Amino acid sequence: MAPLRSAIRWYRDAGRLVMSGYRSVGRALRPCRTMCLAAFIGSFPSGHAATTADLSLGLKAADASDLQLSQAAASRADVLAHFSAALQFESSGRLRQALEHYLAVFKADPSNADLASHTAAIAMQFQGRAAAMKILEDAVQANPKVPAPLLNLARFANTYPPQDVFEKDEVPAKAIAEALSKFPTHAEVYEMAVMLHLTHNERDKAIEVMTQAASQNSRDPQYWLATGRTAERVWPLGQAEFGTEYRQRVTPFFENALKVATKADAEQVTLEVARQYLLTNDPDRARQLCEKLSAEHNSLDARKLLYRLYVAAEQKQKALTTLEQIVKQSPDDADQQRLLASEYDKLKQPEKAIPHLQAAIRTGGGEIGDYVKLGWELYQTRQFEEMVRVGQRSVRLFPDHPLVHYQLAIAHREREEWAASVKHFAEAERYAGSTQSELLDYHFYYQFGITLERASRLEDASRMLEKSITLTPREEARSAANTMNFLGYMWLDAGTHLDKAGELITKANELLPGQPAYIDSLGWFHYKKGNYPDALKELQRAETLMQPIAPEDAEILEHIGLTHQALGEKAKALDYLERAQALKTPDEKARKRIEDELRKLKNGSPDTEKK
Repeated sequence: MAPLRSAIRWYRDAGRLVMSGYRSVGRALRPCRTMCLAAFIGSFPSGHAATTADLSLGLKAADASDLQLSQAAASRADVLAHFSAALQFESSGRLRQALEHYLAVFKADPSNADLASHTAAIAMQFQGRAAAMKILEDAVQANPKVPAPLLNLARFANTYPPQDVFEKDEVPAKAIAEALSKFPTHAEVYEMAVMLHLTHNERDKAIEVMTQAASQNSRDPQYWLATGRTAERVWPLGQAEFGTEYRQRVTPFFENALKVATKADAEQVTLEVARQYLLTNDPDRARQLCEKLSAEHNSLDARKLLYRLYVAAEQKQKALTTLEQIVKQSPDDADQQRLLASEYDKLKQPEKAIPHLQAAIRTGGGEIGDYVKLGWELYQTRQFEEMVRVGQRSVRLFPDHPLVHYQLAIAHREREEWAASVKHFAEAERYAGSTQSELLDYHFYYQFGITLERASRLEDASRMLEKSITLTPREEARSAANTMNFLGYMWLDAGTHLDKAGELITKANELLPGQPAYIDSLGWFHYKKGNYPDALKELQRAETLMQPIAPEDAEILEHIGLTHQALGEKAKALDYLERAQALKTPDEKARKRIEDELRKLKNGSPDTEKK
């Protein structure tokens, strides 16, 4: 009954240990354990169909054979129990106890190269080098038809040399020589041989090994790919001074992979070779292969490589065309949609970028960068209603991010929704103060200020514009002048802070002389102060600089007309106001004001109130 007791014990204890121990082991040992466990479990005989249930009264006596395992099955159960215990002990750090069980498992299956290697590593700690080497040598004897046991022996002996520094250990060299002799078409043999030779500064021997590898008549493309990568260790392509020579040595391996590839694996092999050429700085050959894959196999991966190659070669149109093909072929790839949108943005084609950003949001869930970029593209195409819709969704998704509030504020302002715009400017300022203070620069406060001005909140607007002027760097003279002129003119228009307005406008003209709008503001300052001759002089100077005069310049003609009127020159005043009206300025407020002033002048009404 020993076999039966062993099986029962295994099902009761070892089964639990297998699962809990296997889940807790380190990654490095999983391949070994997986192979072992699969091999042992696979060796159990398949189950038999259940007998038909007996529904009659009484109990059916158990067949004695059902209560016993065969000797072979019992042995397998014992081995699995040892393996389970080894896993459990090792996962808890009790390596000495784990070794005892690993040795029992190895005794049952000495042909398992991974198991032998792992067991030898633990045996080295507790039983010494000789015991570990014995395990690996036994594995070689037990499995002479594969190179793995020999390679494990060579690797171990090289890693753990004899303690006597004067003792020459010939085990690694002999194991490698035997592997090269027995398994000349196995790429891993050449990799191990080269590694050992290079470790011992034996580059000439490494070259001999790769010469042998190159002389094989293998029809396996994977052999040539693997040996090609090993050849790069012997002839590093990164050494520029030997670039041409080394490339001539390495390239034949990868070209052989292409030659022996079959229809079934041609696409995969060609793609691997193309990637290899890309990594080793041979873009021309990589491009040729990718173009072939793209044309013959419609390969998406090849097109992605091809796009990078075209970009690197500054073949912009080919790069764009290829990226368009990628997106058409893989419309659900959000990253490629973003990339194409970025390319259209560089080409200043926002109308083409918009659908791809929308697709990136739709398929990829939408990152904050997608929403922000989409918002600015909509701004450029003046799709302000859609910009508001996107912005409202953005602030729901990212309520504490200042940039989305800033963008929504701009969108509302373009739709002349002043209150909503001011609200989101304030939200942007609040959130940016703690998370993105760099957003609160002179640009931000200028935008906030001019929006408050349109909302008729002049005191708040003044505060924001003055802050913008303070924050403007010295090198940004154009921006500073623009803000000074805007604030100064706003005060003139409101009839407040006239002297301060004059100082700002004068400074704006000093920073950026010859600007008609700033000169007009200076003339209007003189008008507001009652200095009509100086006003007329500056305003006419502004007029001469605006040739031809655009509809947006109607206000300057209006100012000249009013100045002539203030000087008692009614005919000239009438002429300028009619010319201003004829321009049909897009500013509705200015257009209505000009019409009212002209009507009063024609009807002989008293002089219009001086501004």
